[in-house]
Amino acid sequence: MVSAPFLAVAGAVAVGGVLALRQAYRELRPVYHILTNDPVPVRDLPTRDGPVEVQGTARLSEDHGTVHTPFTESNCLAFEYETQEYRSSGKSSYWKTLDKGGAWVPFLVEDDTGAVRVDPEGAELHFEEHSVRIDGGQEPPERIAEYIAGTEDVDPQDRSIDLVVTELDYGNDQRFIERRLDVGENAYVYGSVGPAPGGEWGSRLVDAEVRDDPALPAFVVSDSSERGTAWRIGKGALGWVAVGLAMVGIPLVFLVAAL
Repeated sequence: MVSAPFLAVAGAVAVGGVLALRQAYRELRPVYHILTNDPVPVRDLPTRDGPVEVQGTARLSEDHGTVHTPFTESNCLAFEYETQEYRSSGKSSYWKTLDKGGAWVPFLVEDDTGAVRVDPEGAELHFEEHSVRIDGGQEPPERIAEYIAGTEDVDPQDRSIDLVVTELDYGNDQRFIERRLDVGENAYVYGSVGPAPGGEWGSRLVDAEVRDDPALPAFVVSDSSERGTAWRIGKGALGWVAVGLAMVGIPLVFLVAAL
């Protein structure tokens, strides 16, 4: 006979599994839309509405310029950053996120047929990762040291103890991560197309803008190809699938065995 406590625990684990599978579905939904459609030539965008895919080269919008990353001071069109610190307790260790953020400006995507404005406000950014690791006790580069000094949630880890005969350096390892879209890089955008706002113009610029739409499963800006972007999004969901199936399946196996 199956006890009530066992049923309660098994039910709670199974519910957690269902929630994990639900999260996987949310993350995989835009992958389906990306892979079942093809990028549209830029010249055709003024005749379209609703969701579209655009692929080409990221270009500077003269009306908006660039933004500057905090760790490498790179001029780019959009970026995210994250500061992590290595923590350990007993047998467990992990990278704890201390600070994160990002910035972006409207930019252009250009292919062989023309150029279109992209407003990345509200987009999921999927860019290649650039990481600077600073070992505990090591002095960080000047720009990162300035960032640490100006950020309340991040403490310097290049501390030392004077032992008279020597000096002992100590501190936790830290990682400073940037993900950015540089001018001239490949760019892929899945979003909603509509009429362009007034202002900027040019001989290759079409009368359209790609932007966010709440009706879309996701608004995506990437520095990879269509398939590369789908993989970046989808690989994270695979972990949720594995966890969800395990949390749903294991209680069922024990339940059947107990009957």
